[in-house]
Amino acid sequence: MKITTSEEMRQLDKDAQITYGIPSLILMENAGIQTVRHIEERYGNLKNKNITVVCGKGNNGGDGLVIARHSANKGADASVCLLSDAKEISKDSKANLEIIKRMNVPVYAGVAGIKNGIKKADIIIDAIFGTGLKKDISGIYAKAIDLINRSKKPVIAVDIPSGINSDNGQIKGCAVRADLTVTFCLPKIGHLIYPGAEYSGSLKIADISIPKDLIDKSSIKTHLITKESVSQILPKRRPDAHKGEFGHLFILAGSPGLTGAAVMAGLSALRIGTGLVTLGVPEGLNHIFETKLTEAMTLPLAQTNEQTISPAAKNKILNFLKKADAIAIGPGLSQNRETTQLVRELIREVRMPMVIDADAINAIAGHADILKKAKAQVIITPHPGELSRLLNSAADEINRDRIAIARKTAEQYNVIVVLKGANTVIAEPDGNVYINNTGNPGMASGGTGDVLTGMAAGLICQKVSPVSAAIAGVFLHGLAGDIAEKEKGESGLIAGDVIEKIPEACKSVIVS
Repeated sequence: MKITTSEEMRQLDKDAQITYGIPSLILMENAGIQTVRHIEERYGNLKNKNITVVCGKGNNGGDGLVIARHSANKGADASVCLLSDAKEISKDSKANLEIIKRMNVPVYAGVAGIKNGIKKADIIIDAIFGTGLKKDISGIYAKAIDLINRSKKPVIAVDIPSGINSDNGQIKGCAVRADLTVTFCLPKIGHLIYPGAEYSGSLKIADISIPKDLIDKSSIKTHLITKESVSQILPKRRPDAHKGEFGHLFILAGSPGLTGAAVMAGLSALRIGTGLVTLGVPEGLNHIFETKLTEAMTLPLAQTNEQTISPAAKNKILNFLKKADAIAIGPGLSQNRETTQLVRELIREVRMPMVIDADAINAIAGHADILKKAKAQVIITPHPGELSRLLNSAADEINRDRIAIARKTAEQYNVIVVLKGANTVIAEPDGNVYINNTGNPGMASGGTGDVLTGMAAGLICQKVSPVSAAIAGVFLHGLAGDIAEKEKGESGLIAGDVIEKIPEACKSVIVS
């Protein structure tokens, strides 16, 4: 499913009007009708409920006026709080305001009117600002938002909570905290990137009659990962299949105190369906891995004085890779100077798909241009801290514009970027970006990133393209975490719980 910026949505609206001749008043009418439908689905019959609609001067306010009219027709005690002079509102809003007045729906103005309307409300409708907001909110608008948030009443946001930047999810001074957001045609980026995702509450997408053909032909490059799209990615197994058909993954990982990271990556790759998994590990730690692992194999490698993998192991690794289908580098690898040297050499020389995570990302901090020299397709899976070190920029800056920075990094270094965090962002070099909304706060636990590495690399081994492997791996990783959370709760969730639920997550998305 495509996700829009404010400008992309504005263009779809414009094209619907110009190319198909759909009047803007019809789009506004449909937006209001659909919002009322979703309100009824959540809160039941509106008869005798007090509905207070807080309207700004733009078309978002016009949508609110339509909502007030249809609520009144359903028997609600509807009223409107208008935050601007009636002379300043948009043309379509004026048409709907005139209808409201003729219906004798009360229209209040000023702070006193807002206070009274909110005080008596059973449900509050936020129709102050839509997706086009650019400036920080102040004045009467900020006061209205404060009153809405302090009311403790159910709040429905029209299109997007007022105060949220629809292009990056950031707060423009202050913002409405909605229980339900009804957005139109397509979700907006601000609904899915934090803090906007939190302020949006439950998100519903309403059809307002913009032709599907317009959406399909649009050049929108941001997408929401869905269960349906992932079901098309997962490999199907023939009845006579054998393990060789599902690939051989080599994982370069492990060091003293960090053997668990390597083990979890290996187990996750097996759980996602990889035929064979071999862990390349420091020879002095091999006995630990052979004790911990039953289904995966190990390849003991030359080690440094600190028992980390040595550059002397490079030729053995390259020779072994002749029988592998993909390589994952990084889980628990350490930041030993000699080991980081080996990582940089392998990135330059390996010719098969590669997933770079954790300490392998740290190994190229300050040497990011090495990625441009890679002879293979590369996926990097940083969290904001790791990406900040790689790009020499602040983690806060990355979190403020996750999509733009992930997209720029992918284009600049010709890699697939999996920027981890709440609603992980995946960017590929051609500019396409995919947002994931599975997962939960319980997954903020050591080892869950290693699980993702094994899953994505394991899918590549099964002849899934690297970008599709990243998309499906991230979605299923979060879904496995969600399944585990229902059983374990958030606070006690560990990476091993996620690994156990990978098969169930895969089973739940496969369409028979």
